[in-house]
Amino acid sequence: MKMKSTALHNLSRRLHIHLGLFFLLFIWLFSLTGLILNHGDWKFASFWEERQEIGADFSVPRSALMQDHPETGVMEFLKISGQVQNLRQTSEMLEFRVESPGILYDLHIDLISGSGSKKVVTYNVWGKLRTLHTFNGTENATPNWWLTNIWRFTMDVVAIGFIIMSITSWIMWYKVRKDYKMGYLILASSFVLAGYFIFWS
Repeated sequence: MKMKSTALHNLSRRLHIHLGLFFLLFIWLFSLTGLILNHGDWKFASFWEERQEIGADFSVPRSALMQDHPETGVMEFLKISGQVQNLRQTSEMLEFRVESPGILYDLHIDLISGSGSKKVVTYNVWGKLRTLHTFNGTENATPNWWLTNIWRFTMDVVAIGFIIMSITSWIMWYKVRKDYKMGYLILASSFVLAGYFIFWS
């Protein structure tokens, strides 16, 4: 029984170390962007006031608008890529937004004449980091950009990794709990605080 306990402890230790190294930059990224979301008034993290907006008109060939998904033809013609959102289409008009971390395209196209207009909003690096914190394509039933799918998969891996890291932390502490009795208080305070937000807030 003791050998099994030691083997579990050693496995937990290896998992914890290796996962911690792999997720190091992701932890920093989400910690930093979480701080930016909570403290939008911090001057160094200002991005909305620093944004750049450019408007332009264009004309789309009829061939690009005759596809089953004309927004795809418009994006190919304009050579832009990203997550398509807020899609609205009638027999005469097409409107949609294309979002990628750090840049937005708001597009309006007249399907009869092919004339269109676009507004391009570009953020600085802080705006890009903030976007990454919330970028998941959930405005649509399913993501429609390959990079969105990769990002979502990566975030799933990170979330599962955090769960494993928390379990391995508990296993490693449990083996030495007699020497680290403060762990009981820390663990209890964690349950109380989390329980408050889940059940009573």
